[in-house]
Amino acid sequence: MFAPSSVVWCRVVLTLVCITLASCGRSSQTAGEKLAQANCAVCHMFPDPQLLDKKTWVSGVLPQMAPRLGLPAGSLYEETSRNPYVTVLSRPVSQTDWQAIVRFYEERAPVVLSEQSLPAEPQLDPPFFTTGPFIPGLQSSAIITLLKADSVNDRIFVGEAVSNTLRIFDFNRHLKSTLRLGSAPTDVISDKDRILVLESGNLAPNDEPSGSLVAYQLAGDGSLRRPVTVIDSLFRPVFVERYDFDGDGRPEYVICEFGNNRGRLALYRAGATGGSRYQRQVLDASPGAIRFEIRDMTGDGAPDIVALFAQADERIVLFENDGAGRFGGRQRVLARFPPVYGSMYFTLADFNGDGKPDILYVNGDNFDYSRVLKPYHGVRILENDGRNNFTERYFFPMYGAAHAIVADFDHDGDPDILVTSNFADSLRHPERGIVYLENVGRYEFRPYAFSVAAGSQWNVMASVDINRDGRPDVLIGAMRLQSITRISETSSGTGREPAAVLLFENVGAKR
Repeated sequence: MFAPSSVVWCRVVLTLVCITLASCGRSSQTAGEKLAQANCAVCHMFPDPQLLDKKTWVSGVLPQMAPRLGLPAGSLYEETSRNPYVTVLSRPVSQTDWQAIVRFYEERAPVVLSEQSLPAEPQLDPPFFTTGPFIPGLQSSAIITLLKADSVNDRIFVGEAVSNTLRIFDFNRHLKSTLRLGSAPTDVISDKDRILVLESGNLAPNDEPSGSLVAYQLAGDGSLRRPVTVIDSLFRPVFVERYDFDGDGRPEYVICEFGNNRGRLALYRAGATGGSRYQRQVLDASPGAIRFEIRDMTGDGAPDIVALFAQADERIVLFENDGAGRFGGRQRVLARFPPVYGSMYFTLADFNGDGKPDILYVNGDNFDYSRVLKPYHGVRILENDGRNNFTERYFFPMYGAAHAIVADFDHDGDPDILVTSNFADSLRHPERGIVYLENVGRYEFRPYAFSVAAGSQWNVMASVDINRDGRPDVLIGAMRLQSITRISETSSGTGREPAAVLLFENVGAKR
């Protein structure tokens, strides 16, 4: 009788001990999760532990987040070298709470991220594009920061970093002008007798207002003369458009100032006296503004601004025009993404034929503290319900997706998609550095990859009908970041550097 009772009693005690330990474990994890939710979602969308692997969280991302949560520097050098513009929580996290947050991410994160699962395997080299160098033998740093076509004035602009060169070609691919700048050009506005060049100031991540918008007069021989700074003190500007919102005959400039810890999306209006000075209206003072489109999203006849922010608080925001060309009132977040998504690009297009603009969203930046292949990188279509509520309807996974062009490439009446990647899986699928998604209807797309993509990284693109045949062609620029990837050393081994700029000429669908 005694022995069985002892066994039963031992089992009861052991069960209670196990329950107690499990409860403690759950309590500790719950505390860490609550702390993460409370502190890691102050500045951006809460990052789920499943988004990165354990090693990347612990050794890559979290150490970079610690100073922002108010953790003390590890040394006097770190303390004195801290960036004064880094956002820090007003109520710092204690060391004990920080360790609980770290444990939460380390325990909940996977050992490795899952691989991408594609809806269909890409075919190779579709027959309706011919591909090759835009300019054979072009000497270039292959870090192309600007590609733009002006079909009115017959100009193609190619800008690059390192050499900080801006070249202007005509549609016959003849070089018309070369301009050496003080920094890399990132955008251009092309008029008949002048161009306005957006100069980055310093293309590397920084918080100094050293960028500018500079006007150059175009001489009869194609040379660029008499530069005049139109707008200065810009935070690493990357995108500009000109538009007369208030209809007074004096256009405003909207500029994406990506910055780093500081940045803004700003509207620049001509001064009341009509002079050359522009007055700045900050639409959003956060960093990461990378692109916008001007479109009447509310149906009131007044053009609104839809902008993508790609730094920390990654999101797409609608800035509503009050009807008189003024902004600063109603804003609405149309879509929001986790801070590790790496937003790169978006555009508005009608994919379901209801007359309402849907969103094509591209994410794949992999440059910062989490350089691992991410299964959630790729291209998404967010469908508009007609009231500017957006729901994801399509996702094509693509490592390192960078830029997209939407056009009816095969002339069948619906929008297709051409996408570049700056961080493709260069060892297993370098051909997927450029992907064409042929629309076959009802949010289904037939994917193609390109042999020419292997051997480099690809980023910016420009749509251009270079041979005037009515079919959209595409220019694609390289972004060969050799400090990040060794693509050029693992390619075909021809010994020749890949082209800095490719031309994808649309020759029409061949069935």
